[in-house]
Formats: sequence, structure tokens, C-alpha cells
Amino acid sequence: METLTKEFLQHQDAWRNEEIYKKIYAYSIENPEGYWEAQVDTLSWTKVPQVIMQQGARGKTRWFPDGKINACYNCVDRHALKHPDKPAIIWQSEDINRCEVITYKQLQDNVCKFANLLKKYGLTRNDYVTVYMPMVPEGVYACLACARLGIPYTAVFAGFSPNAVALRMNDCNSSFVITCDGNARGGKIIRLKENVDKTRKLCNRDIKALIVRRQNIDITWDDELDIDYYKEVETMPTECEIADTDANSELFILYTSGSVGKPKGITMGTGGFLLFSSITGKYFFNQFDGEIFWGSGDIGWMGGHAYALYAALCNGVTSVFFEGIPTYPRKSIFWEIIDKHKVTSFNTAPTALRAMMKNADETLANTSRDSLKYLGVFGEILNKDAWYWYFNEVGKGRCPIVNMWGQTELGGVPTAPLSCLEDMKTYGHIGRQFFGCKLILKDEDDNDITMPEKPGAMFIKYPLPGMLIKIFGAENALEKIYYSQSRDDIYCTGDEAYFDFDGNFWITGRIDDVLNVSGHRISPIEIEEVITGSEVVAEVSVVGYPHEIKGEGIYAFVVLKKEITDEQRSNAKSIISERVKNIISPITRPDVIAIVNDLPKTRSGKIMRRILRKIAANDIKDFEDLTTISNPDCIQEIIKMTQL
Repeated sequence: METLTKEFLQHQDAWRNEEIYKKIYAYSIENPEGYWEAQVDTLSWTKVPQVIMQQGARGKTRWFPDGKINACYNCVDRHALKHPDKPAIIWQSEDINRCEVITYKQLQDNVCKFANLLKKYGLTRNDYVTVYMPMVPEGVYACLACARLGIPYTAVFAGFSPNAVALRMNDCNSSFVITCDGNARGGKIIRLKENVDKTRKLCNRDIKALIVRRQNIDITWDDELDIDYYKEVETMPTECEIADTDANSELFILYTSGSVGKPKGITMGTGGFLLFSSITGKYFFNQFDGEIFWGSGDIGWMGGHAYALYAALCNGVTSVFFEGIPTYPRKSIFWEIIDKHKVTSFNTAPTALRAMMKNADETLANTSRDSLKYLGVFGEILNKDAWYWYFNEVGKGRCPIVNMWGQTELGGVPTAPLSCLEDMKTYGHIGRQFFGCKLILKDEDDNDITMPEKPGAMFIKYPLPGMLIKIFGAENALEKIYYSQSRDDIYCTGDEAYFDFDGNFWITGRIDDVLNVSGHRISPIEIEEVITGSEVVAEVSVVGYPHEIKGEGIYAFVVLKKEITDEQRSNAKSIISERVKNIISPITRPDVIAIVNDLPKTRSGKIMRRILRKIAANDIKDFEDLTTISNPDCIQEIIKMTQL
């Protein structure tokens, strides 16, 4: 094996130059510990680790076990000392003329004041704080203040309903929530404080709420439980010591859907996550000194959390935060923001691109986008038409598209095309494997697939530093969900894929039933449980289907109760839709609700989802093996009813 220096292993062009990439990748697979050891000094440690990886079976590997590090110091203080006047965050309102620029010194002051406020109210490392915030600066302050004090927190998407928030707060036994009075989004105000009031009732316990009055709307107030952020924070000092946290101490929890229906509390350690997200942020998003990065993903999801918040700030670049949506108040708002703030690297979801493509002329009107160097896509694979529009029209054929694949559980992105135009041979693939990452495919008999273009279940052979350290509150779930699908001790991604003759990987779909809607992983079982709780529904099955805008849409096949009234029957679809919206979230409302008389089942009573997926996708030529179905006549009946 060729010996490579630390300087070469940290080469800035490692993801731009194929020769350099191949040398470093070969080294990283032969000696993964050596590769990650060479990256250690890219972070600032309070105790530099001497042990890089402590090997453990089935998800129990621990990175930098003897190291100590503080995530907030790495994202804030070290940059405030070096370049205090450099913009850390640019917050942009829906009003293009209204924005806030926060320098690294101002960020340090605000985070310290926020942390001192949390200490005032008695929060310690034994507590779990819920951050239920939109894309505003105070949301960043809240997360970093918790990290500064070593307090684990869970970030919850601001679009979630009180039921969804309560579910997550109850799971981690959180009794302190940070939120806003309201969130401006698409010309409307989402009343977050009102949602928190409802969450308290659902949790049935006292929950203190720190309220950031961003919209100055009328809200209910409880003097015993509610805290006025702006009033209290003014008296807080701008200095606050950092906690000396272990590298594997809990940093945050993000909840993601799984095949068991209940969202899983994906728990991230500090040192491994921070190193993995910052290194991949540099290479995939060009987060080097002097660059301006905008990742449009919400901080309630891993894409926004890992790269817009932690990686960008850890790497000392400027990160743009936009509170609104891609098509309001104008369909060109994204590109106006890019021009105004001279964004160099832009990362968004295919859903947003497809929505803007529908009005392409208006979308790109009167904007140049000349500052752009890199274009990224996260959450799902970009389809052909959107890829070419993004590349040729948005980037004018000069910006490489980094079409990434990642998971909440991985703490970031382990694959992407090389960031050079020479690698832009075709659309759709997820590119090369990151350093230290070895993807393997297995067939149904658990044998390795070594032939190109043959699909199989995708596994990760070696542990990565960013991987989850546990599923909160479920001691054996990590091994059962991710490490029990193969006789080898390897991580199962749950995706099916194949690799081409150039070594690029292509995702073909999910092995399990989890839906990927607009880049958000959603459990069909969770939606089914809500729908079957309706007074009008007897039975339901939820599947995904190809959707022009979202990538994958939600299709619900519903059997109504026989005893319901005619009025209930005629209003059933709206009853179901509103129920899902109110209990989970608007993004989980079914795109199609098909009222049917029966569902195809096996003789043991299991619903045959693969048949329903084909019907939803209008792929009804061949249903393959039907020998196990107990009621085959219902298939044609469903087809007729859904085509009405």
C-alpha cells in the first residue's frame, strides 16, 4: 500500500481530481483508521484522541473514544477568534429587501447569551431540549447553545403538528421546548406557540417553553411555563464556558420514520458526526474559506442540520438561511437570493426544482446566478428532465451537480459524483463512494454481487464516523433494524442499488416500505394507523407511486366501514386527508385516496403491497406471482375503481 502524507490526505482537490481521488480512496479502504486519523486535526479538541476507532460488533463501534471535543467551539469560537467580522449566517426573509447578517463574533455573543439563559432555567446534561423552530437565526443559536453546554436536544421540523411534536417529546421525556410565536411561510403565519399549547395537553405534563417573538402576533401566555426570549436574553452575559464533552456524548436526536411505524430517535455522537459532516461538507459542497453556502433543507431534517448548520459553520464559511418556500412571493425568489448574497454553492431538493421547472421562464427571469460554482441535490434522486434543466439553465452548463445519497442514520452523505465537469457524464447516479466508505451489494441469498448492473440490497461494509450511536430508548433496535439482514457484521441501508461499469452507484428503490416524499422519509404504517383511527375507515394500505413533483407520492387505498352514513361516505376523502394533516403533518397527506371494496391479501391475511404499488403506478400488465393471494378477483375490481 502506498504511503500518503497527512497533507495529501487532506488535499483540497480530493473530490475534484480523479487521480487524487483514486489514490486517497484506495488508501482509505486499506487503512480507514489511517485516513480518519489524518483528518483529526481539522477539528479543535480539548483532548486530542489517541484511539481513532474502538471496534465493536453490530453498530457498537465508537470513534475517538478517549477524545474530548465541543461542537459549539468548533462552529463558533475558533472562527470568532480568527475572523470576528466575517458573516457566519445570512438570514433572508420572504421580503427580498429584508435580511440579517450575523458575523462570527455576533454569533458567539448570541449563542453565549442563549446558553446562559438555558442555565438560568436549570437545564443540565441530564435534560433533553426540544428545538421546534423555523429557519431563523434563533434556531441556530438554540442548537449551538445546547451543544455548548453539552445538553442533548432534538430538532423538530416546524411544519409538524402538535401530535407529532408530542410523540417526539414523550419519547425522549423532554420538558423544555424552544419555539417561536409564529413562522412566516408562503405568505401565511403558522402559529407555532399555539401548537406548543396543544402539545402540552397531549403530553399531560408541565412543559416550559422559551418563546421567540419573531412575528409579534397575539399568543396565549402562561406566566408559570412561558419564557419571553427577547426580554430575558438582554440581561444575559456574552461569555459562557464550553462544556468539556466526550467525543461520544449525545449531541442531538433527529426522528426518522421506520418500517415499524413509530419514528426512531436517531442519536448522534459529537466527535464522529462533526468530523464526518465537516469533511464531506468541504468536498461535496465546496465549503472552503471564502465560499457562501446555501442549503435550503430545514434544520429539522438531517440535510439542513448536518450541512447548513454544523458543517458550514464548522468549516468557517457563510451559511444562508431562508424562512420561506421556493415559489413565494415570486417563482424566482431562490435565484434572487442567490444573486443578492453571491451564493457560490447551492443545495436543494428535487421537489423544489420540479416545482420551479413548471414555470421556468418566470422562475429564472431577471436573475444571472453568475456567482454559482456548485449545485447540489439531496433527499432523493433527481430525474432526467430536472437534472438537465438544473445543469443547463440554472447553472448555465458550468456548475457540477453533486447528486448525493445519504441517510439520517449516517449523519451525512457518503456518496456523490466527483465535483468536476468531467464527471457529469450522465444524470441519476449517486456517484463515487466517500473515503473510508465501502458499499457492497448482496443478493437474496446473502451473497456478494460483483457484476455491474445487477441490482441487490446495499450495505456499508466499514463503520463511518458519522453513523448513529444508538436509537433513543430502544436498546436492541440498532442491531435488529440495521445489522440483522446479513450474516456479515455490516450496516444495511435498506436501499436496493446497482453499480455501473464506471463504478458509479444507482439507487433503484427501497427494500422496505418507507416512502421518500420530497426527500422526507415517511412511514406508511404511521399514516395507516392515523387513517384507520377515523370513524369512517375499516381498512387501509398506503404505498408510494411516481410523482412528478415530489419524486414519490403517497397513495392510500381505503376500505370504508359499511355502517357509515351517505354523508360520511361522500366526505370520506376530505375527512381522511384532514385527519392525517392534523395528526401528523400536511406533508404526509395522501396525494391520492382511492376508495375500494377490498384489498388484496395473502391467505395469512397480509396485504400484498407490491400489487397495490403496481396499480398506483399504473403498471398493471404483469402482477407476477399471484399464487398466494386469497382474493384475486379484487385486483381487477380495484383497477376499475381507481380508473374512474
